[in-house]
Amino acid sequence: MIRTMAQPNPSPFADEGAMLDAVARFQPGVRKRYESRTKLDRAFAYAYLRYAARLLGRSALDVRTRLLVMTGQFTMSRRHARLRETVIAAIAEKLDLREILEVILQCAIYGGESIVDEPLEIMADELGKAGVLDDVSRRGLQPGLRAPGRDDERRRWHPEDAADPRADRLVEKYGPGVSIALVLRPLHTLNNAEFLEGLDEDFTQAFYDLGYDDMYGRLVLDHRTRLLCMVGNTLAIGEIVQTRHHMRTAIRQGATPREVLEVLLQSVLVVGHPNVVPERIKDLVAIVKEEGASF
Repeated sequence: MIRTMAQPNPSPFADEGAMLDAVARFQPGVRKRYESRTKLDRAFAYAYLRYAARLLGRSALDVRTRLLVMTGQFTMSRRHARLRETVIAAIAEKLDLREILEVILQCAIYGGESIVDEPLEIMADELGKAGVLDDVSRRGLQPGLRAPGRDDERRRWHPEDAADPRADRLVEKYGPGVSIALVLRPLHTLNNAEFLEGLDEDFTQAFYDLGYDDMYGRLVLDHRTRLLCMVGNTLAIGEIVQTRHHMRTAIRQGATPREVLEVLLQSVLVVGHPNVVPERIKDLVAIVKEEGASF
C-alpha cells in the first residue's frame, strides 16, 4: 500500500500568496523567512505562515493597536530585527509614529532604561530613511509641560480613595504622580505610597515623579491603548502578576474583554503558547467575571 502525505487543512486564505500578503502587512520580512524555511521544511513553513495569517487577520484589534502591541513586545524581548520590521510596517500604514515611539519609551518602565537604547536607534534610522524624523522630533514633548487632559484627574479617583485623608496628604507631599496613580491603580496606590514612604521618602518621590507623572502622565497614548500594550509587554518578559494587573486595568480604562483576549492570542506568535494558553486566558476569564463584564 502506498502512503501519501496528508494534505494541509483548508486555510481561510486562497493561497500562499494571499497568506504572505496578510502577514507582510505586519511583518514585512515574512517572505524572506518563508523562503528560507521552505528550503528546510516546507510543512513547518506553511503551518506557521497559515497560523500567523489567521491570527493577524482577525478583526478584534485594528491594525494600529496590533502594531503598537508588537512594537512593545519586540522591544521588551530584544528582538530588534522584528522590531525594525514593525516600525517599517507602521510607516507603510501611515500610523502616528509618535505613538510607535511612545510604546518604545514606555518599555523603560518594565525593562529598565537601557532596554530602549537599540530600539531608539532603529526608530531614528527608519524615520530618517522615510524622511519623517524631523517631524516626529518636532512634535516631541518638552520637559516640565503638563499634558492636556491631566486637570480632571481628581474627578476620576475611586470614591473610596477620594474620601481617604491620606490622598490629599500624599498628593501634596509627592506631587501629581500620586494623582495619576490614583486614577490608574485605585484602591492600591495609597497603601503602596504609604508603604514606600515608610521605607524611603526620597525613593518614593522619585518613583512617583518618573513612573506616573513623567511617563504614564505623558498621555501621548490614551490609557486604553497604553494598557493593552502593557499587557503585551509584561507577557513578553513572563511577568505574570503585572500581566494580570494590566488586563484588569485595561478593562477599567475602556478596553473590551475581547480586545484584551485578542492581545493574548496575538502574543503566542511572540512569546509562545505556554506563556498564554491556557493560564493567562483563565486569568482573563476570572478578571472579566470579577469586573462584571462579558466577552
